[in-house]
Amino acid sequence: MAYRLAKDWFLRSRLKLRHLRLVVALDEHRNLHRAAEAMNIAQPAASKLLAEVEDILNQPLFERHPRGLKPNIQGEILIRNAKIVLRTLVHAGDEIIAISNGDSGVVTVGTVMAPMVELLVEAIDRVHATHPRLRITIELDVSGVLANRLLEGAIDFSLARIPHDMDPGQFEYRELWGETIHFLCREGHPLAERDDLTIHDLAACSWVLQPRGAPLRRMIDDAFLSAGLAPPEDVISSTSAVMAMIMVDRSNAITAMEMQVAKLLSGMGRIRILNFANPLSVEPYGLLRLAERPLSPGALILYDAIADIAAARARMPALAAAAG
Repeated sequence: MAYRLAKDWFLRSRLKLRHLRLVVALDEHRNLHRAAEAMNIAQPAASKLLAEVEDILNQPLFERHPRGLKPNIQGEILIRNAKIVLRTLVHAGDEIIAISNGDSGVVTVGTVMAPMVELLVEAIDRVHATHPRLRITIELDVSGVLANRLLEGAIDFSLARIPHDMDPGQFEYRELWGETIHFLCREGHPLAERDDLTIHDLAACSWVLQPRGAPLRRMIDDAFLSAGLAPPEDVISSTSAVMAMIMVDRSNAITAMEMQVAKLLSGMGRIRILNFANPLSVEPYGLLRLAERPLSPGALILYDAIADIAAARARMPALAAAAG
């Protein structure tokens, strides 16, 4: 007989928050005694809670080993979702406190470095003009990390891409735009004054790039392969734009960044944009949220502001063409 659970199994079975706290504590400590201490309960009580939740699901959730406990696949599923439930309740408390204190709510948004940071800053300026007490937290990372943070319930939405190794059905995605790539070097770099550089001119360079698998890194590797060249080997991998710029400033390494950030950094002096003959373009970014999780009022305010600004920017080329 196939294993089944009723849609409201957690209500019928009287699943409690203490059960969820225990499985999360067991994931963190992998030991029943230490998990019990973390919850400030006795070990027999923790053992009873674990037996209860395994009985509720009629499934073992942890493998017992001499040195402790290890979650099986079913346990990992419950742990992941238990963390989301507990984080959601913490977030609900933060929102209630914020609203009760006269704020406009709270929102945590994730973003890739570029070109979305500029868009996000403009949206925050607009939102704060009408909702000055909206509490905003920003997380900066690559799309894959931000997508996982969404699934964990740690952020409300992000400005990013759907990673290729994730099920797109989990997300609601609103495409904004793509961007061209610029290569950056320090002032005085041997290539800084060259015109119409090609990918062949960059073959012997040292690089600071995002890790393998990141869209920008993948695009650069593909550009070399398309030109009949091996992808760069002398590469320092880093997700940090700050680290990349420090290394570019202090060595002959070059890096690659989306247009808006490249222009911003090159305008500060000491960093140059290389004159590349055939600009490369990355796949578009967009607004990314979970498909089945409504946004909080505060998050929706910022989300809508970003969408409105992006739509206005998209109309500008069409208006300019019509006027011409």
